[in-house]
Amino acid sequence: MERRSWVSSGLILFISFGLLAAESDPKGFTLSLKDAVQYAIENNREVLQARLELAKADSNLMKYEAKYSWRAISRAEIDQKKFPFNQNNIFTGTKTQTNTYSAGIEKLFTTGTYFKLEARSQRFDSNAFENPNQTPAGFTALGLPPLYTDSLSVTIAQDLLKNAFGANERNMEKILENQTEIMREQMEDQVASKVVSTLVDYWNYSVKESGFQTFEQLLKNTKNVRDLTIRKQGLGLSESFEVNQWNALLSQVEGQMAQATAEKEEARRKLIRSLNLPEDTVFQKTTPLSEVLPEKLDYQADIDYAYKHRADFRAIQRKKENAELAMKMAKNEALPSLKAAGTYGYQAQNTISPQNNYSDGRQGVLSYQYPVMQGSLDLSYPIMDKGVKVGIRDAEIQRRQVSLEEADLVKAVSDDVKTRIDILKASYRVMENAKRTEEESKKYYNGVLRSFQQGRFNALAVKNALDTLVQDQLSLVRAKVDYNINLHRYYVAKNALFEEYGVDRAKLLPENL
Repeated sequence: MERRSWVSSGLILFISFGLLAAESDPKGFTLSLKDAVQYAIENNREVLQARLELAKADSNLMKYEAKYSWRAISRAEIDQKKFPFNQNNIFTGTKTQTNTYSAGIEKLFTTGTYFKLEARSQRFDSNAFENPNQTPAGFTALGLPPLYTDSLSVTIAQDLLKNAFGANERNMEKILENQTEIMREQMEDQVASKVVSTLVDYWNYSVKESGFQTFEQLLKNTKNVRDLTIRKQGLGLSESFEVNQWNALLSQVEGQMAQATAEKEEARRKLIRSLNLPEDTVFQKTTPLSEVLPEKLDYQADIDYAYKHRADFRAIQRKKENAELAMKMAKNEALPSLKAAGTYGYQAQNTISPQNNYSDGRQGVLSYQYPVMQGSLDLSYPIMDKGVKVGIRDAEIQRRQVSLEEADLVKAVSDDVKTRIDILKASYRVMENAKRTEEESKKYYNGVLRSFQQGRFNALAVKNALDTLVQDQLSLVRAKVDYNINLHRYYVAKNALFEEYGVDRAKLLPENL
């Protein structure tokens, strides 16, 4: 009777131990579900890589906008020429040198207007009339020192037809803005998916940990029952083949224990790698699992929400806009190119120095007495240009392709959301059934245990009842994990994961960039 009581106490202790008990290490690593999401965003390497890609989403747009930056410009030219002495070169000289230097700033505006402010300095030197052996009598006085010509001017150019006031530039900028948003939202969607994958790793570890603890206790309990059977055999209360049966069961559980140990360690390593934790991290307890079905699960409401927030559906809307902009740009290419340009400024000239052209208030550049005016009008028109026709054709093809893609995506998003809701409801029912099954198994086991204590059931009946309870408890853990996985996939399906956990999308960009 004492032995049966001792065995019963051991079995009851096993049940009370609990399959999901926390580790006793007070320094163990633990996170709430919300904290786990934030921790995955901040520490998971794959998530960090996706966030870095997210930071590059606007690279093409910024490179394009760089064309509108102010630029400092400068140029230096030297033109030196030598000629043989003949009658043609008496007045021009046999050696001339022209040095030209310019500096200024220029900018292209989003209206397609080109602006340039330039200062220009030119030094001209000729040996005409400087050689007395080659200069006719009376012309020696015409020999001059170097001539300095300086000017300040403003140039403005504008396309009036094909790219009227920067229409193509603005359309291209809008296309790149849309492409930037498409890439950004796609990367945010990838971040959400990787966060869920990290949570799955966390929950998978909880399953393996539960399995390990289960088989650990099952091994201990099997040994106790086997040892009790051996003692009963010595008293003549059991047969030797019963000991053989328990030895076989013990070997089976030892094999399961070894497998559970290996799987637990594998899951722990994967979780440590996933969360970017130190190798010696001890998990105090796993992330809590949600067991509540979201309120107001509604097909149409969730589908409408997905249409507004899903990255792929928002992307298709921007692709439609880009297709229309591409068509406008293609049609603009068929128009004539009419460019108007004008330059206006003032200049001065002397034989003293370039500085004198600015210091002389009466005849210098700033006296505004010698204006410089230039104007031009360039017209070109494509005749039978196949490139223009192909551009229009391709833009029309792109527009039709996007329309087909949108029609397919509307149905795909609707089906995806409906499927996720159906799977979520089904996994919730599975979880609820697993709870009831585990509760019934526990009641059955307790009944068998009481009968065993009273001598009406043998140890094998207790073992079978215990095996059933163990399997049902493991099934419950798996059902809870499956439900949580499907819950978070439901959030991802309508792009609501970050909103559910209060994650600011703007803070997904790395701060140090």
